Parts: sequence; C-alpha cells; structure tokens
Amino acid sequence: MWFPLSTSLSSKTKSNRQHLLLNSPPGRSRLLHTHLPCSYLPEKVRSSPGCKLVYVARNPKDTLVSLWHFLNKNLKADPFPLERAVETFCRGVMPFGPFYEHVVGYWEESEKRPDEVLFLKYEDLCRNPREQVRMLAMFLGRETNIDVEKVLWRSSMNRLKELKVNKDDAVKEGQHVGNSAFFRTGTVGDWKNYLTSDMAQRIDQLTRLKLQGTGLSFDDE
Repeated sequence: MWFPLSTSLSSKTKSNRQHLLLNSPPGRSRLLHTHLPCSYLPEKVRSSPGCKLVYVARNPKDTLVSLWHFLNKNLKADPFPLERAVETFCRGVMPFGPFYEHVVGYWEESEKRPDEVLFLKYEDLCRNPREQVRMLAMFLGRETNIDVEKVLWRSSMNRLKELKVNKDDAVKEGQHVGNSAFFRTGTVGDWKNYLTSDMAQRIDQLTRLKLQGTGLSFDDE
C-alpha cells in the first residue's frame, strides 16, 4: 500500500491496525505491506486521498506449494504432509483467510477502482518484469524518473537471497521466523515437482468454480 500516512502496520490485531492508520499524523508517503483481506482494510485506507493499493496474486498451486514449504521449514512440530496441505487449502483453511476469496476481493476492487487499486500477477512479473515495473511506476505516478534496470536488479530474487540480512535465521522481535524463511526458489510452475495429477486436478476444478464469472484466471506455466 502506498498512502500519505506516517505509520507502519502492526502485526497484532485488526483493531490495532485500525488504530495506527486512523490516528497517525500526516506525513510523507509511506510504503506498507499486509496480508489482510480487502474487506479487513480500514475505511481510512480505502478513502484516504492519494492512497494506492498494489496487490500481487500467484497461481493457486504455486501458492499452496510455497506455503507448504514455508510451514514445514518453520513448524516446530511434526512435518506437515502435502496431502493435508492440499485438503486444508481446498477447504479454505489458510493463515489469512480462504485463498480465492482473498484474491477475488482485491480483483473486484481493482475492477471498481483501477486508479487506486492495481492487481498484478506474480507470473507476469516473472515473465515480463520490465513491462510490469513500468506499469507499476505509471500507476504510482513515478514513470518519469524510474530506472527500470536498477529496480529489477535491486528486487531480483538472486540478489535478495544473498543479502546478509536475508540469510539470517535468527527470529527478531515482532517476527515469528527468520528472514531466510521467506526466500526459496521464486520460480513459476514449481508445483509440478510436488503435486500429483489428482491433486492438481482437484485444485484446478476448485479454481474454475471459485473464479467463475469474475473474469480472473491464472496460467499454469
């Protein structure tokens, strides 16, 4: 989120987030990130002049596999079986709410307010990063002074993985895991290395059902 409030999002509760966003003094524009569903965003965020929302969605099968790896890397208990991960994903049991409702919420908001909400797909960012960066810059009103190549270099997976701060496994205050837990492969289509054909078909069927009539679709490759 890009909006003119001097604050940062708390990792606590929805009410804490609302308190921060509603009571922070005005200041320069800030860049914040959140996993909150669209419907949970405070009204102040939606109605604040100059507020811009950028949402990045990913293929549901890659999302599932990525989350499964993340949980298994950080859970202190027994390993989380892939079969169970698929089952809970299809039932809508996710850390930040059901996947499809989460994605569709921001998609529909971007359709209603294209000047305030930009919906991006992770696959498009990987396949055509220059075009996507230019689109993002135009959306944010920064197209006249952007160095696309520098942005791509600074945000590349290879560079970010090699930064000392992101190799750290230590759990810092306000975090549940170390920074290294957020970096794996970043590739598109990695689900093919893990999901069986039955698992993939089940998720594909659910995807068609959940996205029917929305105009939204995801590529498999």
